[in-house]
Amino acid sequence: MPLGAVTFAAILILAGCQKAVKTDDPQLKPIQQLLDEQLPLGTTEASVNAFLSARGYLSEPGEKQDTIVATIRHIDTQRVQPVTARVTFYFDVNGKLKDYQLQRTKNEPIPQ
Repeated sequence: MPLGAVTFAAILILAGCQKAVKTDDPQLKPIQQLLDEQLPLGTTEASVNAFLSARGYLSEPGEKQDTIVATIRHIDTQRVQPVTARVTFYFDVNGKLKDYQLQRTKNEPIPQ
């Protein structure tokens, strides 16, 4: 195999190993890191629901089929303030996580 093809193949392999950047918001990065570690792609919908429920995160079915929308709160330890994200989880036809999207949302009091 020519050297250029080997280099190109190595770049593709390394790019595939990188985590997808979901947000540029530094305060949402810890939420992205948590989700990437705890809910890797391929996680079942039932496991995602169990993860959300165990942590007390509110969730509901999304507007589109095969989606779940959750509100995830995190305390930014550097600024000592809450950060809230609306996270939409997308599942394939087999109920496996294929992607998620983070969006910062207004901090509201935690429902009792």
